[in-house]
Amino acid sequence: MKQLLVISGILLSSLPLRAERILEGYTVVNGKGYAFELKAPHGWVLDNEVARDQGLNVVFYQKDSSWDNGKAVCYVRVKTLDAAVHNVDEQVKDTLKNLRGTGSSGAGARYVKTLTTQDASKAKVFYYSGDRFGNLEATAYIQAKTSIHFITLSARDADTFKFCLPAFESLVTSYEDLTKPQAPEPEESRK
Repeated sequence: MKQLLVISGILLSSLPLRAERILEGYTVVNGKGYAFELKAPHGWVLDNEVARDQGLNVVFYQKDSSWDNGKAVCYVRVKTLDAAVHNVDEQVKDTLKNLRGTGSSGAGARYVKTLTTQDASKAKVFYYSGDRFGNLEATAYIQAKTSIHFITLSARDADTFKFCLPAFESLVTSYEDLTKPQAPEPEESRK
């Protein structure tokens, strides 16, 4: 019986673990040619399952809400560079084109600032408004070698948007590209 329990334990420990809902946890988003890590803001849950069917790698929402009913949510997407989109500015234009083509004729985008991430990457932040649902969004775009990584805050009203901006910026600045070569350690620390 003990052998059966040990074998069962070994088999169970070798199964892939799925992180579904983790309060203030870390996640790695990876695919062909990219891998990066993010940390959920204080008081926020990361969920890498609930919105997969919507094409979202991972989503974040406040701990007392959910993806479906949150007044504010954050989500992550990756866009592989192609003939139409080579950089962040082209991605912003493409996003506006898609918003306007799906019924948000008044959609607009405004560059706000650039944030520096955990690994010293630059994240260009744009605010979007005028979608047909009345949402306000902030999207941080990080240019990678073969893709653009975006992190978006979407809020249902202006007060919630303002309140959640610090959490959004915390999420963006936690970004760390895991494909970047590590800087060599200083000579003194290797002794």
